[in-house]
Amino acid sequence: MGLGTERTPKVAALARRGDLAGLVEAAEHTDVRTGRDGSARDPGARVRQTAIETLAEMDARDATDVIVRALADPWDDVRCAAIRALYDWGEAVPIAEAVAWLPADAPSRSMALAAITKLADPASAPVLAISLVHGTAQAGLWEEELEVVALLCKGNGRRGPLAQVLDVLVEALAYRDEDVSGRAEDFLLWLGPQAARAVTASLDRSTAPHRTVWILGQIGGEAALEPLLSALDHADPRARAEACTALGDLRDPIAVEPLLDATRDSSHAVRVKAAAALDRLGTVGLIGALAEEAVARAAASRLSDAAQRSAAALR
Repeated sequence: MGLGTERTPKVAALARRGDLAGLVEAAEHTDVRTGRDGSARDPGARVRQTAIETLAEMDARDATDVIVRALADPWDDVRCAAIRALYDWGEAVPIAEAVAWLPADAPSRSMALAAITKLADPASAPVLAISLVHGTAQAGLWEEELEVVALLCKGNGRRGPLAQVLDVLVEALAYRDEDVSGRAEDFLLWLGPQAARAVTASLDRSTAPHRTVWILGQIGGEAALEPLLSALDHADPRARAEACTALGDLRDPIAVEPLLDATRDSSHAVRVKAAAALDRLGTVGLIGALAEEAVARAAASRLSDAAQRSAAALR
């Protein structure tokens, strides 16, 4: 990468000559040296930083690729210089991509999020969501970073960036990497009712439907009730069992009859979960369901009696 240790580029001289190619080369110059104690240092980092700053001052948009690559530089000052340049040029998406690897406690990460917020490019919302969920820079999610994604999604309609963000998160639920799927779950739960529609829509195509049903249960409320009732008929017994648990937690009496049906499910696990859910709903819910059934039977009986009387009158 770059010119190595044979020659150190003179950035100021290159700038005076307007040598764009030389500045691009300087932006990737390395000069790694190892001390007697085995430690490594790179005097070339200062050259790279200065070259990037100079390219930004020259508004050298043709050098965008080299500046984007500098977002992965091992030196944070170089990364910061690259972020400033891309911010000046309105390039939010590559900055959002870099959040995936920018260290959690580095100034470059804070600068990147500030730049993304100020640029307010809706196209960067799903990219930032991918970086936060799939990134390796930190173990979990930080609320202030999730708020940046939410801000980018505001006022852009139902099929705007929020829909794309939700697609990213729902897809990540099925990842075998527990860190990725766990962060996707946390993100969807943070979004709450906003995520219910997308989570519901993904239920039939998800390779991890039980995770999807669990999220619906955690979101709760009216938005989750109907999808959870429907999930009692899902092909995957894990999803049906999870739906039973979630309905028990919601404690809506409307779920009693479907849960009674679920106690006759072909899966032992589902039957057990259904019984536990009915137990959570309590005696009142069960009596209510039985009372409704009794009323329905009485009404049917009255209709039958009336029909018989009508028939007798015709004879």
